[in-house]
Amino acid sequence: MSKKSKKRIPFTLLTIIITAIIVLTFFPGLLDRTGLADTLHTLSSSPSINKSDPVTKDAEKTSPNTPGTSPAQFSDTPEYNPPEDSSYLMLNLRTGERLLEKNGDTRRAPASTVKLLTGLLVHEKLQEDELITLGEEVKVEGSVLGLKPGDKILVKDLFTAMYVFSANDAASALAVAAYGSMDDFIQAMNRYALELGCTDSQFKTANGMPAQDQYTTAKDLAIIASKFTENPTLMDYVKQKKASVNWTDANGWKQVREISNTNQLLGIYPGDQGLKTGTTTEAGQCLVTYVTMGDGDLLLVLLGSEQRYTDTVELLDQGIAKIRTRAALKNILSSPEAFYNMPGFFAP
Repeated sequence: MSKKSKKRIPFTLLTIIITAIIVLTFFPGLLDRTGLADTLHTLSSSPSINKSDPVTKDAEKTSPNTPGTSPAQFSDTPEYNPPEDSSYLMLNLRTGERLLEKNGDTRRAPASTVKLLTGLLVHEKLQEDELITLGEEVKVEGSVLGLKPGDKILVKDLFTAMYVFSANDAASALAVAAYGSMDDFIQAMNRYALELGCTDSQFKTANGMPAQDQYTTAKDLAIIASKFTENPTLMDYVKQKKASVNWTDANGWKQVREISNTNQLLGIYPGDQGLKTGTTTEAGQCLVTYVTMGDGDLLLVLLGSEQRYTDTVELLDQGIAKIRTRAALKNILSSPEAFYNMPGFFAP
């Protein structure tokens, strides 16, 4: 082989690699999926959150753990279809860049994602070790811990119940304890949301239960969620996969509940830091997800989905591919030798 031919090989290889990167950027579906999205499709199709269920209340419930499954069991799983009628917005919080967006300004029912805003307001008013005596505000429907008027419970246990189990009674209890009445809390939360820059939202409940003229957008909810990620105390609650909640009932008896996180993606997707689920008939399946990794800190707001876990995984994969592709192309174009030292891009 001549010297000229030997020199030509690296450049030919480099051309093929660059072409492959560009093709995969615009056609990410060419890559075989790892099977994670299929697994999560099964999770999102569980009876507790299935579209065909006659859900009329907040449907936040934990589903039984899905046992280990072999790839053969997913042979009949339908191909992934990107969400058509849902809304989503993905940000790289490290750079502020919008990576993916669809219907970001469309008004939608927020369901339990409202609890992100509830926590931000309450955290400014109450200390975690404060003991709260509950009133009539805990008489709510949907996903509840089972609190009753006259019960006594610490603020930290209410936060745990609200963010791990998505308990509506805990959210209402925190709102009234912090602001004296639900009406005052609702006024405060709308005022605070506006101050954050949420110009197309209107909140009517502290827990996200269906209410007339209650709405938000993926864009506004991303602003709220971004603020939430800056609060390490609140973030500690949403990261918990399991927890215990303790309180004393009105008769003086000790009550203990073992609860699991409603977010089935937590601990499955690499770098997932949790955040908040939400499900009602009006809102559909909602999921706010925060993922941290070497390439960026991704925040994804997904509203009105029919298969939130599958959609979230696919969208996160696309967002990460965008970040890594741009970094790889930039490095290669600036220095072909950089291909051999690109951190993370070809990591499994």
